Amino acid sequence: MALDVVYARSSGLVMTPDGGRHMVQGGQHWPADDPVVLAQPDMFSADPRYGVSFSRAPAEMSEAPVE
Repeated sequence: MALDVVYARSSGLVMTPDGGRHMVQGGQHWPADDPVVLAQPDMFSADPRYGVSFSRAPAEMSEAPVE
């Protein structure tokens, strides 16, 4: 079974319709169908560059991901 994953584009607090509060950190991986993702879809991206950690940006990351 493959899991569709998205990456948090930024950090912030997400409120879900059931009243839940969830802190999201930029770069975190989330299941694409998670209620947090569905509540704030613009906060997430399928572009894996958002999930990469580095101490110095590689050359191929100098351009912002195109969405």
